[in-house]
Amino acid sequence: MQTLAIIVNYKVAALTVEAARSVLESESLFPCRVVVVDNSEDAREESLLRFALPRGVDLVVPPDNLGFGQACNLVMENFSGDFILLLNPDARLLPGCLQRLQHVLLQEKKVAAAGPQVYWDDHCNYYLPPPSTPFMFLYAPVATKAPPGSWIKKYLGLFWRRHAIKTWRSEAPMEVRNLSGGHVLLKREALERAGGLFDPRFFLYFEDTDLFMRLRKAGYSLVFDAGARVVHHYDQSAQHDTEKKRQLFMESHEKFLEKHLTGGKLWIHKILGGLFLLCRENSDWEKIPVFTAPFRLEVPASVRKNWLFEWSPAPDFIPAAGMFGRGEYVDFSAEYWDMLAPGRYYGRLGGLSGKSLDRCRVCWDVREKVVMKERKMDE
Repeated sequence: MQTLAIIVNYKVAALTVEAARSVLESESLFPCRVVVVDNSEDAREESLLRFALPRGVDLVVPPDNLGFGQACNLVMENFSGDFILLLNPDARLLPGCLQRLQHVLLQEKKVAAAGPQVYWDDHCNYYLPPPSTPFMFLYAPVATKAPPGSWIKKYLGLFWRRHAIKTWRSEAPMEVRNLSGGHVLLKREALERAGGLFDPRFFLYFEDTDLFMRLRKAGYSLVFDAGARVVHHYDQSAQHDTEKKRQLFMESHEKFLEKHLTGGKLWIHKILGGLFLLCRENSDWEKIPVFTAPFRLEVPASVRKNWLFEWSPAPDFIPAAGMFGRGEYVDFSAEYWDMLAPGRYYGRLGGLSGKSLDRCRVCWDVREKVVMKERKMDE
């Protein structure tokens, strides 16, 4: 048996090299072949990869940017492997991760995919959001029509929080309804029976949720194993062409809805969208002070024994990253600040039950990072 690892690079060559190295250095039950696809359309990126990728890693450079899904399809069609490992270029496997995921797939014939616990930072303090359930992808977006602070947005935010806490605090492997295509191990046999790897209509985004829905429809199950761990320096490649990627997200979401919302589901979607327009606005984020530099928050005395701090680019916290802790303060240090792409972020702090959640909130703005160019001596 063999594991085929696929990494799709987009203008983050240095991180891609580290991702490939993490796979090669991982303990594995079978031989592992690593293939990198460079979608950058950039000669400098290609040159960096050819120079720095570890020996034995195959590099594929298509003439055009194929998108994530099609790049993965290209590798799967041209390279052999009983297990397919997909890994984002800004992620890396931690020791023991690959072997644990392999064990999960070997234990049950009907398990088609296994995913790890994902951390944002090298210290593994912050958990990245677990994958949303297909229900959230199908119906939660209609809630965007509701005004800020409306009851539906608060409800969905709390629903998401419970889902995240359950995933982050889990210890034993558990069956789930969705995984992330950015770090997952798949069975080739199951993929072939479910219609292939990724649907080519999705250039970027939602190709993975579509895949996992097809696998479950074909009778397979998905397993999340918290003991397998990955660090994902989220959104590093997305810092390039941010507006273009936002547009691609919206286009892929429309295609996803067109494919999966049929019959009664479509009518439910339309009715909910109309009802949410009638919700009242109840947002007070404009009253919350905005930080423009790393900050420290004082934790309410009632939750100092066990709290959760969440942050998100969305004020409804769908999705959100989170850190558990104890003590009097939460420090959002310069190390974390510098990992974020420019933009507005929202934070909330409370007990695991939600206690004090509305009393301790914060906003912050990360601005464009300015790189000073050297001036010529004659200027």
